[in-house]
Amino acid sequence: MGTDRLGMRRAAVAALTAALVAVGMTGCASLRTPGETPGGLPEPTQTLVHGQSSGGPPPFVVRYDDSELRLAPTSWCWQSGCADGHDPDPPSVGSPDEVLVFVPVEEFAQLYVSQRSSDDYCTARTTVNEPVDLGDGWWSLSAAGPAEEWIVDLFASGDGVGDMISSFVWATTDDAPLPPPTASLTLIVDHDGAPDSYGLELLVNGLTQTPETATATITVTADNGEALTIEAVPAEGCVGEGALFFDGPDGPARQAAGLGDFPFTYDVTLTLDGGPYTATAAYPDDAPEREIAVPLEFSPALP
Repeated sequence: MGTDRLGMRRAAVAALTAALVAVGMTGCASLRTPGETPGGLPEPTQTLVHGQSSGGPPPFVVRYDDSELRLAPTSWCWQSGCADGHDPDPPSVGSPDEVLVFVPVEEFAQLYVSQRSSDDYCTARTTVNEPVDLGDGWWSLSAAGPAEEWIVDLFASGDGVGDMISSFVWATTDDAPLPPPTASLTLIVDHDGAPDSYGLELLVNGLTQTPETATATITVTADNGEALTIEAVPAEGCVGEGALFFDGPDGPARQAAGLGDFPFTYDVTLTLDGGPYTATAAYPDDAPEREIAVPLEFSPALP
C-alpha cells in the first residue's frame, strides 16, 4: 500500500478505525457531471460557488433543499501534482434534513466523511458520518450525533488516481445517535512479503468522554510463539474529545517485527480510569484489504 500522503488531519484520522492513506497516482481519471438530483430532493434553483481548485480536480457538488453548492477541494492529489490546504471559513448549508454529495471524478469511488464540533481540534468531538452510495457519483448524508453546528469534512479517493478534500458547515436540528467507539492498532506491516514495522499507533475514538487516565499494553506474538510486550506511549498534543492516540515506542515495535513470521497476534489491554478493556486481533488476517491497521473489538465494550 502506498504511503505517499496521509488523509486529512490527525483529528480526522483519529475518527477512522485506521489512518487514511491516499495511494500514489498511477492512472488517468475520468470526469463526470452531476445530472439530475437523485432521490426526493428538488432540482436546485440556485447555485453557489465556494473556493477555487487552482489546478486540482473539479469541485464537489453539494445539494440540499433547493440549493447547489460547488465546493472546490482545499487539498488534493490530481494528475501530476498535490496541494494541501485548510479552509478557515467553510460555507454553511444551513439545516437541511439531508445533504447529497456528488464526486466529479469517476475513479474516486470511496467517500469518507467525518464531522467535528469545532475547528479547535483540542476540544472538538470528531466522528464518522457514514454516507450512503446512491450510484453515479452521488452519496447521501443524514445527520449524526447531537443537534449542533458541525464542520463536515469530505475525503474522496481512488486507488492509483489521487484524492480530494473539502469541508462545509451543517447545523443539524435533530439529535441522532453517535457511532459506537472504535479502535485500531498499527504495528506490524508486510514489506514485500517480510514482517516490518513503521512504529506503533493505537487510535481510539468515540468514547462518551475523555478518560482522566489511560494506558495501553500490547503483547505481540509471532507464528513461532515468540512474544514481546510493549507499553504504548501516549502521543504529545491533543486529539479531541472522546479520543486517544498512542504513538510508539517505535524501537520495540521494530523489534517485534523480528520475532518470527506472519501471522502476528496482538493482545491489547486498554485501561481507562482504572478499568481494563481487552482485545485480541491478528495481522494480516484481521486487517481490511490494502490496510495495515487492524480494528480492535474490546471486551467489555468501550464506554
